[in-house]
Amino acid sequence: MPKLTGTGPDFSNLQRKECGIGSYRLTFRLPGNPYMQNRPEENLPTQVNLRSDLFDSGCTHTFNRTHITIGFGWWAYKGFILQGNKGQLCDLCLHIDVNKVEGDATLQKGDLISLETYLKDDLDKYYEAEGGVNWKTRQRSQSSNIIRQGETPAQFLALLPERYEKDRINGIDWLSYHFGSEGGGMFRRSDYWAYPLDANYYLTVRFKLTFEAGDRESRLQRMLQDARRIMSMVELHS
Repeated sequence: MPKLTGTGPDFSNLQRKECGIGSYRLTFRLPGNPYMQNRPEENLPTQVNLRSDLFDSGCTHTFNRTHITIGFGWWAYKGFILQGNKGQLCDLCLHIDVNKVEGDATLQKGDLISLETYLKDDLDKYYEAEGGVNWKTRQRSQSSNIIRQGETPAQFLALLPERYEKDRINGIDWLSYHFGSEGGGMFRRSDYWAYPLDANYYLTVRFKLTFEAGDRESRLQRMLQDARRIMSMVELHS
């Protein structure tokens, strides 16, 4: 067991999953979780129709995204009982979602530039524009006197992606990016891989990383390594 980062996913026990998304077929493999061996299977769809009326009947909302979840995984990183929160050092949570493009915007199938442009605009509206998550936090911080040197401390804000990068995985170019404190929550990070399916929908593979007290940097690097290993087993075919 790694002394500083805990046990984490069991890559010796992989389970294959797949889902149809319109004309696409997504396959992926999830490692086992030694702490949740008897957890019941998530009741997730094995086929998603990209026709608007059918999609809307089964979708939900998370932060800025309207989506249907087609993949889920969760892994605990546990060490010795005196480490972290009764031995739990951090955890890694995976959501694979088919997302609907908001408003009048459109994407181009497979075009990462159009997806990046859309995401920047959508995230700015959700977080930074008047009435957005970060805007409201700044308003509250002014009234509660937590402003430091004229600014709201960064730990209270969602830190939007600074870079969007192309990452080629199993023959597909994905757009990768990450948040600090997505949604405004502290002590967590979200790493995304995204792909534009057509004009109105895009696919995201999201890893949420949550930390307990302690050596955050080494645990971050361990979870990112595991997230990339899981992502390397994702295959999208049209």
